[in-house]
Amino acid sequence: MRERRHAGRGAARACGLAFAALALAALLSASGCERYESLVVLPAGGMRTQYLLDYEHTLDPERLVATHGYLLLFNPGPEAVRADVTVYYEDREPETFALKAGPGTTTASAIAEWPVVPQGRFALGVVTSEPVVAQATIAWDNTGGNLETGAATKSPGGVREAASSYLAIPQLADRWYLADGIVMDDERYWVRETETTLVLNPGDRDADVKLSTFYRPLARHQHVQVPARRLAAIRMDDLAFANHHYGLRITSDRPVAAQSRRVVYWHGAPDVMTFWSTPLAALPSAGTRPLSVR
Repeated sequence: MRERRHAGRGAARACGLAFAALALAALLSASGCERYESLVVLPAGGMRTQYLLDYEHTLDPERLVATHGYLLLFNPGPEAVRADVTVYYEDREPETFALKAGPGTTTASAIAEWPVVPQGRFALGVVTSEPVVAQATIAWDNTGGNLETGAATKSPGGVREAASSYLAIPQLADRWYLADGIVMDDERYWVRETETTLVLNPGDRDADVKLSTFYRPLARHQHVQVPARRLAAIRMDDLAFANHHYGLRITSDRPVAAQSRRVVYWHGAPDVMTFWSTPLAALPSAGTRPLSVR
């Protein structure tokens, strides 16, 4: 009888453990708990070569104004992925280094932690063996990069930080478009807005680039030579009509990447109020047709 009771308890215990395992599996399934996935729907080569055009890494010790940022790589797969990173500058040859994107998570790395620590303005090219999602977060502050409570500042307006984040550009193109272009500089308003257009030419031949700003019924054009393996930063305040919205088209005889940054200030003050950075929309020349308007 005792053996039968022990056997009964053992069977009940086994059933209880099996039920608990099934319940846990059902709970994980219901909560959508999955660790990895494979981005198999991408076209060949998709999300393996990506470009992030708008980075700055600076520090003004006199004014305590700093710019800094992060590279974020989301690897949804089950294996670590090597990322070969190329740093493109405005005035010198690129530099390279490697990072590793851990499996099933986002790997975030600050500029100051990279094996190569760029200074000034730069862009990145990221090449991986497997698809990853690449994103940049960039920031400005007036505390010399110190975000701790009680950080010192020399700004009469107190401590401030502004930040922006954008996804990588997945491919090069020879035509790029931006709808929301504007430069604001009017003393009647308490805000001032400036714009910079960034063009990256990662190829081995110089690119002849034309920037066209469209205001009905006219357009203005400016040619820019972007050397091979260089980033060009074009100040739109010198090209656009101030205080008027415009559409921007960029054409190039070589494949390039293009992005736009707008910075908003208080009028008459040096501190940044906010800023954002937007990759332009790409369209190959084969997808456009010029029209004559009467």
